[in-house]
Amino acid sequence: MTSPAPPTGDILFGSSFRLVDGDLVLAADHRGGEPQLVHGLANLEQALTLRLLTPFGTDPVNTGYGLDVRGAFTGGDNRRTVKELIRLEVVRTLGSDPRVLEVAEVLFDDDPQFVAQVVAAGGRPSDHRTRLWQVLVTVETIQNVTTSVLVDVEF
Repeated sequence: MTSPAPPTGDILFGSSFRLVDGDLVLAADHRGGEPQLVHGLANLEQALTLRLLTPFGTDPVNTGYGLDVRGAFTGGDNRRTVKELIRLEVVRTLGSDPRVLEVAEVLFDDDPQFVAQVVAAGGRPSDHRTRLWQVLVTVETIQNVTTSVLVDVEF
């Protein structure tokens, strides 16, 4: 059985299998456990989240894929400098997606604007931990739609 086509306005953002916490989601209906699909903006948000959660160079098909934070911790820099290096790497990582026109903002969980924006986006900020930071990234898409992704990234 074939899955329904994506809505017309969502074609530029593509389709993929729906993932939850890295696991494939299967339909529990008459389709007999077929993988669920995600289309459009939700697909882009899922793809951007995966880019941030994939360590750079670990994808055997595309070794230039993923977030590379190793360099931020090798220079003995202070916290502010480390955050700026990671921020630049987040921009590089998400900016390489052809559906992203611009990475508008990268906020860490200890930035003053972070909590207000996470709550406004319907998220829930976690407690700040030393090696686990929440990062909220706002992007402008090629269809001039602004969207955000919130990820927990271990550095």
